Amino acid sequence: MDTTKPELTIEEKLELIRSRAIRFGLKRHDLEDAIQDVILDLLEFSPDPEKANGASESTILVTVIDRRLNKWLRSQKRYQGMLERCEAMLPSDEELTTESDIETSDVGIDVSTLLADLPEFEQQVGQLLSEGKNATSIARKLGVKRPVVCEAMEFIRERFLAAGLGDEVVE
Repeated sequence: MDTTKPELTIEEKLELIRSRAIRFGLKRHDLEDAIQDVILDLLEFSPDPEKANGASESTILVTVIDRRLNKWLRSQKRYQGMLERCEAMLPSDEELTTESDIETSDVGIDVSTLLADLPEFEQQVGQLLSEGKNATSIARKLGVKRPVVCEAMEFIRERFLAAGLGDEVVE
């Protein structure tokens, strides 16, 4: 390795990565991601003068950058392939409008109607339950004791069961 030239600055290394990435055909939206990925490896890399065989630092770095860009591109292709396989597993638009979807929609309407017919306190409890809150946090938020919230939850459960909605809706 030629030791008479000063070491490349970070800006020069970044420009070297950018120019190599453009030669590899990376588009603008991928360029910054690739640069960030490669620069991390490049900052940790230090050329060994004994193994350089007379090559300049920039020549050595081009080899390192090219290898890292190839690795990055392969991982991107694998990721894209995985996305395509996942998309292929998703139901098509026609499959989404099935009888079970319509039934689920009807259950949602029934639940909304039931909640609207509840007394105000039970509506508040139901709303907080739908946000994923537990009985303790609901009690704290509403300024009541936990057993009061549990009674309201039981009241809501009984209303759901009376309307023919199973336990799976209120669990």
